[in-house]
Parts: sequence; structure tokens; C-alpha cells
Amino acid sequence: MSALTPSGTETPACLLCGKPQRLLYPSNVPRGKAIHSDEVACTSSHLSLHDDIYLCDACGLARSAPTVDSDELAELYGAVEDPDYWVSEEERRASFREALEAIERYRLPGEAGRRVLEIGSAVGLFLEEARQRGWEATGIEPSRWASEQARRRGLEIYTGTLEDYHPTGKTFDAVALWDVLEHLTDPVAALRRIRELLAPGGLVALTTVNIAGAGARIFRGRWPWLMRMHLHYFTPQSLRELLRREGFETLRLTTQPKVLKLGYVLERARGLFGSLAAAGQWAAERLRLASCPVKVNLGDILLVVARKK
Repeated sequence: MSALTPSGTETPACLLCGKPQRLLYPSNVPRGKAIHSDEVACTSSHLSLHDDIYLCDACGLARSAPTVDSDELAELYGAVEDPDYWVSEEERRASFREALEAIERYRLPGEAGRRVLEIGSAVGLFLEEARQRGWEATGIEPSRWASEQARRRGLEIYTGTLEDYHPTGKTFDAVALWDVLEHLTDPVAALRRIRELLAPGGLVALTTVNIAGAGARIFRGRWPWLMRMHLHYFTPQSLRELLRREGFETLRLTTQPKVLKLGYVLERARGLFGSLAAAGQWAAERLRLASCPVKVNLGDILLVVARKK
């Protein structure tokens, strides 16, 4: 018999292992409340607001039960405009350079003409950094606004989703997903599609949220990365198992710090810490510290590099 939630409804089956999941954190938003496009922006300040979160005790994968379907979510992502993304451009570029170095440590199938595909490329900062390092870089981005921002700088961008992207006779040496996997309705299907797009021995590199990290254990249901746009939450074990099942060998799995401007961090924290964060933001501006980069690492973000077997 399937497990039941306190409301008497059946719990969803785990996407990874198929076993029943239990309700971990009940929704803290009004039931049926619509999701707006600003809630799915990269710089969304809607932290710690989430629908029902379910956890599989067998494999560790957690998932959200969103109140909108995949087609509605796709429309929201397509409509996103996020000019605040540029605020921490320098810090984002530095993180992307480190990510490229992590990829380049490993043997690639086509060393002479390296091809990388980024899924969820936003305004194209990673693509620019990759191109400067000699990569042939292509991006997939659902936001029409972000795609246009990238095209204006001469970048190759497909506006749409991974499911809709069908390059004719083209494979890639590496596929990158930076803070994207947790947004996908079906990360299992996404990895299968990525495997099809990779050349034999190609690499997938990604970052995603870690629900087993110190930050998640400390904040529990108020963990900032519990957000309505995040549909899945991983642990190192569940992510490694997901990759293994879909034909990838994990080469590296570690946590990654976030490096952002202090003022930007405090602005986003106002929804979580209220007047305390507002006071910190005021003090940072008065002391001219708002532009200082800060590195935050509570184990919230996993960085993985894996090879297609």
C-alpha cells in the first residue's frame, strides 16, 4: 500500500527509485497561489517560499509538488526579464572560469575543436568565457529577453528548452548546466537527452542544490534554496546514482561556494531575514562595502563533472 500524507492523499513515487516519498516540508504559500515570472528569475528574492516538499528515504532525492504544470512553467521562463543578473557579472564570470578549468582538467573527445553546449545559458556569460578559451560554444535558454541579450553580443543561442533542441548531426564534447537541473520537470529524461547530444567519452558538468548540506540541515523548512521554481533537490548520493543509471561515470563531486557582491546577497536576504538584512544592507552601503565580493559555502551547491560511458 502506498504511503499517505497527513491529508490522506497518496505520496508521489520517487522519480529515481520509484519508492513512495514522504512529506518533508508542507507548503508555506497559500494553496493554489499562482507563480509569477519574477519567482523563476535567476535573481529571484522569493527565498524559502515553497510548495509541498517530498523526500525519498531510500535514495535521498527530494521533489516539490508544484501547483502549475510544465507548460505553464515553460511560459513563465519564456517571459522572464532579469536585468539584476548583471549586478554580479564580474563574480559570475569568475565562477564560470573556475568551472571551465574544472572541465578542462579531464580528457575531451575532440581536443582540436572543442564544442560545449550550455543548457540554461541566461545572458551568455559562460558562453563568452568559454569562447575566449577556445571553445565553440552554443547555448539553450528559454527566456526570450536573456536570449536576445546574448545574441546582441554575437553568441549562438537557441531560444527554447532542451526537449525542443535538435541539432542536425552535431554532438558536443561537453554539456554544462549551472543551477539548472533542480528546475527541470524530469531530470532523468534530461540526462538521457544530454547523453544523446554528447560525443563518446564526452563530459557533463553541472551545479545543483544539495539538500543534505549544512545549510539545509540548519535552516530546515526555511532553507533559502527551497523555492517554488526548484522542482528537485539532490544529495551527493542521489545525484551520483542518477548519473550512474543514465550511463555516466562521476569524475568529481564536491561543494561549490557562491561568490557574489555583498549588497546583492543582503538584498536577496531581505525576504528571509527582514529588518536584519535591511540593516546590514544599509550599513554596507554607508561603509561602501556593498560592492565587495563575498564567498558563501554552507554546502548548499554541488559541483559535478561526469563522463559519458
